[in-house]
Amino acid sequence: MTVFDRLHCPACQGRLGAGSDSGSTETRGCTVCLRVFPVSGGIVDLGGDADADRLPAGRFADGAFWSVSGVAGLLVRMQTAVGERWPAVPGDTILPGCAQGDVAEAIVASGTVRSLLVLDTAMDRLHACRMRLSGAIPEDIVTYAAVGDFGGVIRDAVADTVICPGLLSSVAEPRDVLAMVYRVLKPGGRAAFVVPNRRYWQAICTAMAEAMVQLHAKERIWPEGQAVVMEVVAHTRRLLLHRDDAGFLAGLREKHLFDAETLQDWGREIGFATAEAIPLDSDPDGAATTRRICRDAGAPDSFTEPFGALVAAVGQTYFDLLGRQDSSASMVLWLTKAPGPRSRIFTALSEPPSTAFAGPDAAVGGAEPRWSVELLARDTPDGIVVAVGGWCLCNMPVRWIRLTLDGMAQHAPVWRPRPDVHEVLNGRGLYKAMSAICSGLDSELVFAGIHAVDNVCAFRLEVVLENGVTVTGTAPEALVLNEQMVVAH
Repeated sequence: MTVFDRLHCPACQGRLGAGSDSGSTETRGCTVCLRVFPVSGGIVDLGGDADADRLPAGRFADGAFWSVSGVAGLLVRMQTAVGERWPAVPGDTILPGCAQGDVAEAIVASGTVRSLLVLDTAMDRLHACRMRLSGAIPEDIVTYAAVGDFGGVIRDAVADTVICPGLLSSVAEPRDVLAMVYRVLKPGGRAAFVVPNRRYWQAICTAMAEAMVQLHAKERIWPEGQAVVMEVVAHTRRLLLHRDDAGFLAGLREKHLFDAETLQDWGREIGFATAEAIPLDSDPDGAATTRRICRDAGAPDSFTEPFGALVAAVGQTYFDLLGRQDSSASMVLWLTKAPGPRSRIFTALSEPPSTAFAGPDAAVGGAEPRWSVELLARDTPDGIVVAVGGWCLCNMPVRWIRLTLDGMAQHAPVWRPRPDVHEVLNGRGLYKAMSAICSGLDSELVFAGIHAVDNVCAFRLEVVLENGVTVTGTAPEALVLNEQMVVAH
């Protein structure tokens, strides 16, 4: 089965036919709309982008803590987790997203795959993957395509197996990806995804924050290696707080942490015969995962080894609340398609009732919220731009600082690492460690179409908690442009 037997034109879904070969330039054309697609080095380009999804500098840049697509040995670990469910012969296989080529190499090394179609959004990653596999297997077994949209180019019922290690957490609509996979699988086909576990990441980051605070209390300084730990905690907290905000998530490379039951519900609702979320690498006390995070980020061994043990001890309270299904930082979502038509009635789990609070005081509890928000506003042709810095400290997780200028509201997220806030204000531990460490602000808000009158504009500042409750404090009623303003409470 060639690449053109499994893909169609992304513009009209027409069949891809013969193209032309004029020396160094090879093309393939759509038999319906006659659109032409170049073929470079054996890779057909159906709308890929050489710079798509390219990681910023640094292993953990922009919150790529949860991505395991480039981890060596991942395919074997997936097979171990799935156990006897994993097919002895995967058949015609599709790999959406090739990363560094580790998984593709492991698939072909097994010697059991009938054909492998490797898809990616970036041409350079595909070329690197093709070079890595060169000579390992006959080229007619492995084919490659650069795509802009995975779902828009794959034909129906062309795969026995879909292996997708690192895609689901980075797309805007993960449910749409599952529906696409159901469509492209043959009857009786199966799919394996690797996804980050929300509950586990919430527990381990809470434990890491508590451990960092204990180390600081003992030594009176932040230990070498603490910076990466705070980055992990802060990025995870940002994702936890904004997990239901599609607009905010759109700007992040890694967008989702998942609950097992949500994924299983989606799979059954779409039509899969079975949908199971299986722990990938069980680590019920968090020690091994903590050490892996620290080592991957380059923290010194002198910090990494004892810190893992401390996180396990401090986090026992949080990890004991997790069930077996949530005992791993990542899960394998294993889906199977029925071999033939079947009638099924699916009823999704009902939404839990919302919790109502009598007022902000009842919602916050504990020590009174405190904040110091630094504002510097300037007028531009497009509107007023406000640089927002400072911190906000509260026992209830804070989602935003909401600024309102002349009736228009914009939001600055609270999640940046601010260890100094903990040092100065949380010596007695009145606030939760993760709230204190991840209390920073660093945003630039644009109020399009809003302009100052006599260099001032009407102003309001509010603190928006995770549950939607709004807390206010004393603040000026006007914002003066081109002057540093600090709003403290």
